[in-house]
Amino acid sequence: FLVGGLLGDVHAERNMNGGVRFRYKQSVDHKDYLLFLYNYLLSRGYCNNNLPLVKNHKGYEYYIFDTYSYTSLVWLYKEFYNSKKVKVVPLNIDKLLTPLALAIWIMDDGGAHGSGLRLHTQSFTIKEVELLINALKQNFNLICTKQKNGDKYIIYINSKSISYLRSLVLPHICSSILYKLGL
Repeated sequence: FLVGGLLGDVHAERNMNGGVRFRYKQSVDHKDYLLFLYNYLLSRGYCNNNLPLVKNHKGYEYYIFDTYSYTSLVWLYKEFYNSKKVKVVPLNIDKLLTPLALAIWIMDDGGAHGSGLRLHTQSFTIKEVELLINALKQNFNLICTKQKNGDKYIIYINSKSISYLRSLVLPHICSSILYKLGL
């Protein structure tokens, strides 16, 4: 769950107590999805029962909540953030990428495109995008390519893999986000 979020929109923060917490933020347009994430974590004891806050920054309205801080999850922070506190793709992403992680990643940064699916990976380097493509191929046998998007790259999952991809991730997908799978 956390791995998929870290590949997408989730931000991890190191705290003064030595632990790490995870921040979830989505526009008000994705309220149902944010509540889906919140309820998943709440039901497992990873966050408090205060509902996500609505905030406004320069006209952008969004919901936000944090998990509790965990020293036991510092390893995950260290995998996904370099010494400059910039998010990176771990070299062992193939060991961390599960169907649940893939579902969360798609819900955060995926989208149907034609009869295929795009994963928006513009915040990662070309080498990191290639690492992710290799993990998708190795772990799930998905047909993927990188596509140029401005001066960055995104991942395209070929239409020949979509039926199988759906079977992998549908059990984990929030109903309000099914459109990202072309449903």
